[in-house]
Amino acid sequence: MFKNEDRLGIGVVVRDSQGMVMVSLSENIPLPHSVVNLETLATCRGLEFSLELGFDKAILRGDSIIVIAALRDPSPSLASYGLLLQDAQMMACSFTCISFQHVGRVGNNVAHNLARHARHVTGFSVWTEDVPIQIFAAYQADLPITK
Repeated sequence: MFKNEDRLGIGVVVRDSQGMVMVSLSENIPLPHSVVNLETLATCRGLEFSLELGFDKAILRGDSIIVIAALRDPSPSLASYGLLLQDAQMMACSFTCISFQHVGRVGNNVAHNLARHARHVTGFSVWTEDVPIQIFAAYQADLPITK
């Protein structure tokens, strides 16, 4: 959350099967009503972004166990984020193959840093095969070790 601005950031990173960044996004949005709403909005944005780029297979990783569990559950949700969740599930149906994985915040460090970087963004910014220079160290630390 950006203090005194009633706004916060969403960070999305799309990687290939080797963990290399294909595209990343930072977006500055109005403050939602709850953290779960924010996580669901970020999920929708990530799915929408991937579909816009033409990807048809995805592994969506998020640090909200509530959102990941809800995405896996086909029954309708009456929660405050239920309509957003329904949007995410409908977008997920557009993929030929998709799975949802919960990762702790440490496992979602690059996306978290992209969200923090959004304070310096008007609307949204996209980087192709890259991340902002301020996030590069976090990205490098997150790459799989190759032998």
